[in-house]
Amino acid sequence: MTEQNESTEKFEQNQQENEETKTLTQSELDSLMDKHTAKVLEKQKADFEKQLAEAIQQGKTEGEKLATMSAKEKAEEESKQRLADLEAREKELNQRELTVNVSSLLKERELPTDLAESLVKLGNADEISTVVDSLQQAIQQGINDGVKDRLRQDPPKNDATKINGDIGKVEFNAMTAAERVAFSKSNPEQFKQITGE
Repeated sequence: MTEQNESTEKFEQNQQENEETKTLTQSELDSLMDKHTAKVLEKQKADFEKQLAEAIQQGKTEGEKLATMSAKEKAEEESKQRLADLEAREKELNQRELTVNVSSLLKERELPTDLAESLVKLGNADEISTVVDSLQQAIQQGINDGVKDRLRQDPPKNDATKINGDIGKVEFNAMTAAERVAFSKSNPEQFKQITGE
């Protein structure tokens, strides 16, 4: 029993010591935060200085390269740079123009214009036109099939209509007297069957 009391007391003492080490005053907390902030700032400063040194070195290298070039070489280098910039701008403008053309084509064909961005990725106007044509045909075929399905009717189920000019009793009773006379002259055998004469 005394061993149990001793272990309980040791446990309580350890717990109190742990609680004491976890308790910090405001000034201690501020000090820890300042140290952490200083480390982070020091690391960022070192990264910035490293990037700055690399940029300076690249600038020096480019400057040395230009300094060793003759005037003609400098002019060629500058014209290459301008040409590359112009080509990039031209490509961007062509892409915009193609997007506008594809959007207007889709709108003209009554297709969703949201497809323009996806179609522009094909790059070639002829390919895009072919894809738009096949897309329009597929959509139109789907619409036509849907309309046909909805308009399709099942044949009457009450045998009111017969094939090859045969009529049933229901249709005969619905005829006027003039229609019955005409029917008796055109189909005398069937007239006799229906009327029972």
